[in-house]
This record gives sequence, C-alpha cells and structure tokens, in this order.
Amino acid sequence: MEKCLWPKGKGGRMKPLTLTLCIPVMNQLHDCRSALGLFRYNTSEDTEFCIIDNGSTDPYEDFIVNTLKPKKLNFIRNESNIGMIKTMQQAYENCTTDILAVTHNDVFLYEKDWDKRILKYFEEMPDLGGIGTFGSQGVGPRGERIQDVPRAGMMAGWSNMLEAEVHGMRLYQDWVPASIFDGFFMAFRMDVLKKSGGIDQRYQYHHFYDRSLSLQSLALGYKNIVVNIPCHHWSGMTANRAEYQTWINKELSKEAADSSTHDQNMALFEKIWGDVLPLYVENDFSFRKGQQGTWDFKGDSIVGFDWRRPLK
Repeated sequence: MEKCLWPKGKGGRMKPLTLTLCIPVMNQLHDCRSALGLFRYNTSEDTEFCIIDNGSTDPYEDFIVNTLKPKKLNFIRNESNIGMIKTMQQAYENCTTDILAVTHNDVFLYEKDWDKRILKYFEEMPDLGGIGTFGSQGVGPRGERIQDVPRAGMMAGWSNMLEAEVHGMRLYQDWVPASIFDGFFMAFRMDVLKKSGGIDQRYQYHHFYDRSLSLQSLALGYKNIVVNIPCHHWSGMTANRAEYQTWINKELSKEAADSSTHDQNMALFEKIWGDVLPLYVENDFSFRKGQQGTWDFKGDSIVGFDWRRPLK
C-alpha cells in the first residue's frame, strides 16, 4: 500500500480529497423531500450530489434544481427502474471524485458537514477503504452480522442511529473497525471500486451488494470502519411500496419476487465468499482466528481472496 493516496496538485502539494453523494430515487417525492433536504443543508458545498432518478413521474429534477439548488449536481435520469445494483454501478461509472458515498432516499444524517468528517478519516488513513454508519465487526457465510456483545440476546452491530439499541449497540466513540456495512449509507474510496470493477453485477436488483462491497474492500487489503454519525433509516420507503413490488414481480414474472431475489443473492453471496467466512475484525484491525462459540473464524484468509473467480 502506498504511504499516501491523496492526489498531488501543483508543486507536489497534496490536494484535499473530494466526495460524491449518490441518492437513487423512484417517486415518493412527497415523503423523500425531508431526507433530501436534510442532506442538502447538512452537506458542505464542496460535495457533489448525484441524483439517479429511476423513471419517476414525480418532478424530482425540478425539486432538486430549483428548490434544493446544490452547488455541484449530476442529475441522471433513467426512463425506467433499473434496480439498485445497476444503479450503484451507474453511480460508480459516473463518479469523478475520490470518494463515492451511496445512500437511500429515506436516510437522515443529523451531523452538520458529515462529509468533512468522512473525508478527514480517508485522508488520515490511506489504507481506509470503506466507511458506514451501521455495520458489524464480524460476518458469517450467509451475511449474518456477528458482534461481541456485553450480554446475551443483543442484536449484532454498531451505529449511532436514533434507535441504535434496537439494532445492536450504540457507538459512542468516533469509529470502530468493521467487516460489513448496511447499504443505507456507505462511502468507499474510488481506488477500491476501480480495482473491483465497481459493484458485482452477478447479484440481482437488490440485497447483499452492501456486504459484497464491504468484503471487496477487505479482500483488497483495505480497512473498514463504522462511524458514529447520528442518523435514522426510515427503511423501505421505495422497496416496500406497492409500486416497487409490482415492478419487480413483473420483471421476474413471479409473485414475491423481492423475497426471491433476496434468497438468491444470499445463496450467491455464500457461494462467492463462503471459503473465507466467518471473519471478525478485531479492535486493532487484526483478524480473529479459531473457534469461538459456533463460529470457526478464518483469520486473514480474505486478504487477497479472488471473489471474481468463475463459480462452479
């Protein structure tokens, strides 16, 4: 790994890293305004907004351009919904900054200039590959979150969500090492995504792209962290609506297609990554090895692992 990954400017001085925030949308503008507005007013002027509109009939472009008025904007319109995984790939292919952050249209970040804090960590840690606002230090072969917890029965994961204790443990320190993130908010160094070729397109539509991206970062020798940015995820604003469910059922010509793609993607995830899972990233970024409870941790076998190999 190079000592410093910052781009150099004139005279050899290091240029500050830059960030793009991508938010995919598909209708529900009435409900999404509050989240989009909060992002606009809590994000610094230096960050570029990338709004990907997947065939909305609601007037998103007018709202973004004439009401929110971000200083830097890349508005991309698809005439129909292409699904989350292809949308994430589109975000990667259109990103010209050093860091790409991807989020959902029902996520609220409550920290002013959250992007400056994220960029600070990427600048201070040249081998930092990814940052999330909810994640865990361990992951099982089917994508299960694994976390050391102070008492039995607690959910696995770190966050500073409003309801953090419902999903795991509240993160009071600035950050903690992580293996995987939840896809409602993630930021990756573009070097990681370029070396990966972006998002693994073997997955269908939605689900498990977040765990896959997180592990791609570790496989390439980078580190991941969860940060304690206060946040809230409404969850399912688009995916749980009848419009989306009708669309994906039609796409796959079956009922309950969203559940079906979840199960198919989970099986694919296990087939791709199962040989190096479960894994657990310790507080010093080392990898746990050996039997602990029901888990037989694989140590650092993920580093250098070829997830892009042809599957049998």
